Order: sequence, then structure tokens, then C-alpha cells
Amino acid sequence: MKTGAIISALIHGIFLLLIIVEPMWKPAPRSTEIVINEVTLISAAEFDANQSDSPVVPDINIAAMMQPVAEADDALRPENAQAPEATQMDITEAPSARDVDPDLSAVERLAQPEVAVETAQPTAPNALPQVSPAISTGQAGSSPSPLFLSAPQPRSAPRIDSFSAPALPDNARVSDRTTEATTPDETATEVAEETTAEAQPESVTEIVPEAQPDVPPSAAPPRATTPPRRSANVAKAAEAAQEVEHAARAAEEAADRVAAEEAAIRELLDAAVAEAVVEAPAAATLTGGQRQGIIEAVSRNWNKSIVIGKENFEELVIVLEVSVAYNGLIIPGSVKPLDPANPQGDFQVAYEAARRSVLRAEVIPLPAGQYPEGVRLELTFDPALNEAGVN
Repeated sequence: MKTGAIISALIHGIFLLLIIVEPMWKPAPRSTEIVINEVTLISAAEFDANQSDSPVVPDINIAAMMQPVAEADDALRPENAQAPEATQMDITEAPSARDVDPDLSAVERLAQPEVAVETAQPTAPNALPQVSPAISTGQAGSSPSPLFLSAPQPRSAPRIDSFSAPALPDNARVSDRTTEATTPDETATEVAEETTAEAQPESVTEIVPEAQPDVPPSAAPPRATTPPRRSANVAKAAEAAQEVEHAARAAEEAADRVAAEEAAIRELLDAAVAEAVVEAPAAATLTGGQRQGIIEAVSRNWNKSIVIGKENFEELVIVLEVSVAYNGLIIPGSVKPLDPANPQGDFQVAYEAARRSVLRAEVIPLPAGQYPEGVRLELTFDPALNEAGVN
């Protein structure tokens, strides 16, 4: 408490000190006095008169000015310097008469005649240049230009007449061979040979497809044969499938054998337990602790909710008879109803719930060595008491 008050007082003191010292840090305020300057109004003429006159440049004749001549300085001239010697140009001789009047007849003969040049009219932008026949057919040089190749010759197509040929006579037959034209020999004697009249096949105005054999229509797609190279793969797949089938069959047979052996062992155990059990008196001599252990083992597995949900659940009391071996194991098939002996309706539901609770318990806690021949118990299941009882 005191520490907080001290800290608060210290902070307030520092704050007040800053308020007092703050004016000392601020600069002096600027003077707010108004400065007045005297101004004189003058006219434009007076302003021009007050301006200084520009200097007057005298006229100088540039053409009259002479280039300065550099005087040779004898102090800079070397001692062994020689004066340059003046040389005279050789005088050329007068040209000869041949050079004065040369013969130009040979040159005139070589002059080319004038050629009239005709300017071609400009073509449209979208027009293609004309190609000469020599270039297009490849006749200008030894080999055609790669840019202009001749078009290939079109293949001859079968010709279809626009009209049909006259019908053949009845006794004429179609010739399968072609006869060549022969030139008649003037010197040979004409001999008439009797030949059978032959005619060429009749032409038609349309193409008729060949007749197809009658095949029954089918909606199924045509069969495709399996390539020979896949036969090995198919054989391997078939062998693998057979091996898997054999392995599955062997596993099923082994499982069946194990199940049969387990069933036989269970039957032998049940028979041995049944032979060892001897009917005991209905009222077994059990102490209170032994009875409480049996009640807890059975009640732990009793589903009472399906019985308590009935309207008459207080009346659904079931009494069961259970045979137990010397080691506490419940003998299968020994659970029987005593009251009622033949349960029906809601009693059947209560009986099934009690029976399942006994079978789920599997072992009844019995004193070791007290019942060497086993014991028979009567268990009462009363939903109103919320637990099972031992008679």
C-alpha cells in the first residue's frame, strides 16, 4: 500500500516539475511589430530615363583588317639551318598533231544503238506476277527452277458414257480378248473366214456395284482373332488362375478339417463333463459369501432393460435349473426353465434374457474341492429385485 502511494506521488511530482520547466525550453516568441516601407510612384518615362544607356559599339570594317604576319625569330632558328632552294617546274612540250586530232572512228563503231524501253503498267497489289511458259515448263535451262515446277500429269480415270450402247444380239457373246488392228495386204488374196460374231461389253451410264453374297444380318460385332503373340500370356494367366483355385480349395478343406476336429473335441469334453456330473441335492449347502459370488457372476450379464420395459414386469419372475461341473463350468444344455415350465409371451422374453445371462457367465464360482461330483443350482430372476437369486 505504501509503495503504491510513494510511486504515485513521485510520478505527480515529476509531472509538475515538467510543467514548470517547460517555458525555459521554448524559444523566444517572434516580434509581431509591423514594418512599413516608403514607396514612390514613378511613370514609365521616368523609369526609362533612370536606366543606364547601353554602350555604343563603333563600326569596324572587317575586310580592311589584315592578317597578322608572324615574324621569324632568329633566336629560335638553329645554327646549321639552310635556306630553302627554289625549284623550277619542268616545261612540258607541245602536244603532237596526233594527240590534238585523235581518230575516234573505232570508238564510234562500238557505240550501242538506242533501245526503246517501254514501262509496264503497275499491277494491282493482289495480282500475281505472270510466269513465262519457259520457266513454268522448265525449258529455259538444263534443269527447272525449284520455285516453278511442272504439275504432274493426272491419272486417267475410268470414263462413263453419257449414253448407253445398243443392246447386244441374242446370239452374240462378250469377247475376253483384245484384237489388234491389221493392215490389209494388197497382194494377198482375200479369204473370207466364218467367225462367230463377238461384241464388246455394253457400257452403262452409272456404276453398279458388284453383287455381294447373301449374308444374314447380325447385330453382333465381328469377331477379332487374338494375336498369336498373346497366346503365351493367356496360357500363363490360365495356369495362375488354376493355381489360385487349387490353393483356395486346399484352404477350404483345411478349414473344414479344423472345424470338424474342434467340434469332435467339444463333444468329447461335453460327454466327459456329463459323465462326471452326478445329480446333487437341490438345496446345496452354500454360505452367504458363496451365494453372493454366484449372484454377482450371473447378474453382471443379465439384460434387465428388455424385461423392465414391459407393463407387467413385476410378474415376470423366472426360475432356472443349472448344472455345474466340479470346476464351476456350466454344462451346455443343462439350463432349463422350472417356473414356468413352458414360458409363453412376455415370460418367454424374460426366460431368454435369464438364460443368456447364465450362458455368458460361463463359470460359476464354487468352493474348490467341495463338490467333486458337481452341483445343481436353482436361480431365480426377479426384475422387481433388480438381481438374481440362488435357492
